[in-house]
Amino acid sequence: MPAPTANTNASKWTREKTIKTLQQIEAIATDEYSITHTLTQALMRLKCYKQLWSYWKKKWENDGEIMDRIYYIEQIFINKLEEGALFRQLHPSACYFILKHNYGYNTKGESELPSHLRAEFEEPTDTLRSGSKTTAAPDEKPAVAHKTALVQPSVTVPIAPDQAMYSSIKRQNDQIISADPHQHRPIQAAVR
Repeated sequence: MPAPTANTNASKWTREKTIKTLQQIEAIATDEYSITHTLTQALMRLKCYKQLWSYWKKKWENDGEIMDRIYYIEQIFINKLEEGALFRQLHPSACYFILKHNYGYNTKGESELPSHLRAEFEEPTDTLRSGSKTTAAPDEKPAVAHKTALVQPSVTVPIAPDQAMYSSIKRQNDQIISADPHQHRPIQAAVR
């Protein structure tokens, strides 16, 4: 049954149309000659808007293929902003502001898994874990009954150096040192 005529948004963004639009955004993002640094700029070039991007993320949050493409496109623009700040093509403070407010970028380096990937690591709480005799919630830590003993490192026998191998490596290093790539002429190797 088709969607009611009053709700044009429901019928407009089908899976196929969303994928086609995402392909166009990806093409804009990866175009080397395009001066498109942010996702908002790419969306505007296709007469789309930021709220529509949020709508797609909410609507297709359980569709792994679409979400992978969405996160890949976001990663392209994150990379563009990072490179722009790194090479001083863009103002670093502006890049950081955009990354923090649009992508949840933080300095701690913590990143949460997207919902379509998180399901793989979630375990039902009523099943037994391997090697466990009781059920426990995934976020509970098992209690330690006693201190663990120190593990002794394994004893290894030192290998006698092979003189031929050592001199071969030394000759290779001397050859690498003897050529200066910036001057294109040989230089003296350091005496060892």
